[in-house]
Amino acid sequence: MLRVYLARHGRTEWNVQGRVQGGGPLDAAGRAQAEALARRLRGEPIDAVYASPTPRARQTARPVAKARGIIVHQSRYLVDLDYGKYGSMHKDDAVRDDPALWERWRVAPHTVVFPGGEGLAALRLRLLTWLEAMHGKWPGGTLFAATHDSPIRTVVTIARGLDDSHHHDEGLRAVNGALTLIEVDGHDIRLIAHNDTSHLPGGD
Repeated sequence: MLRVYLARHGRTEWNVQGRVQGGGPLDAAGRAQAEALARRLRGEPIDAVYASPTPRARQTARPVAKARGIIVHQSRYLVDLDYGKYGSMHKDDAVRDDPALWERWRVAPHTVVFPGGEGLAALRLRLLTWLEAMHGKWPGGTLFAATHDSPIRTVVTIARGLDDSHHHDEGLRAVNGALTLIEVDGHDIRLIAHNDTSHLPGGD
């Protein structure tokens, strides 16, 4: 059985600005969140560390890897949902550009494919592909992966047996620096913990 700790990257300035995606490097709060993750996982027997290739995810993974003297493996399978033309926009500007699309994203997210980007079905497929590959490469191992909100939401929906229409359900969101733990046994994905913030500054 494979255990995977999934963490949403630490906070960035784009998160604070309310853009569609939280691009750019970690801000001071985000760097503190990354260090808190490393402290939280200090006693865990992590065999490998993975990250989305984005700077914010790699920066989040680096303290966890550094504590073990190992490298961060980058995987394109862990990148965020591709919002296409809207990826760097402020959310309000994106909604003004195509109100009907964003209303559909709110009420029926599984029906949306973003112009120049992708939809949730493609995101789900690449995450399942990555988990299958990791299960084959690290049987019985424990991994850490720094990724993004939508990939974590998608993994949680899979573990709960839900389809992508539930993407915006209350309780699926992963906050910056939060941990989610899953166990993978063949095609069986079990959710052990989600959105754990107890290690973060000001966490529960």
